[in-house]
Amino acid sequence: MEPLDGARWPDPWRGWRVWGELPDGAWDALATTGSVLAAEIYDSDGARLTAISRTSGRWTTYLNLDGVLSHLVLARAPFDANGEELTGNALDEHNAAHRSEVAQVRQRLLETTPMGLVAAQRASAWAHESGLTPAEVDELHVVLDGTEVFVEELFSRLLVSLGVDGS
Repeated sequence: MEPLDGARWPDPWRGWRVWGELPDGAWDALATTGSVLAAEIYDSDGARLTAISRTSGRWTTYLNLDGVLSHLVLARAPFDANGEELTGNALDEHNAAHRSEVAQVRQRLLETTPMGLVAAQRASAWAHESGLTPAEVDELHVVLDGTEVFVEELFSRLLVSLGVDGS
């Protein structure tokens, strides 16, 4: 873990960059002292955003969902059981199976995770519960549904929109 420059965060907020994984329950333990906002970055492609407050508890959404999916559903190498490279119909079937698996995981995440306007409403409520002054829900919606080459840039925009200027 390494602290981020404390001057960038309004009191009592602090920013930390965590390399690797924290023990199970670490975010919930931190939330006993106040609200928590964490972004698990997937190689700058996407992020799982977790917000915790005492009032509404824990909720999760995703930034750059397609980038997250590329890490959750890894493409299999285009070779058959004998190590021969797939071509023609076999390659088409292989690629179609991967696209189908990605679509299934996407659908499951969309059904179980607040996204879009619902995520924006949750983010706004979280910010208010956390003593912050967030942007309007419509602006939060635009940020949450945004895409950036580097998800860290989108996360920085979200921090500003939530009232935590971590830039």
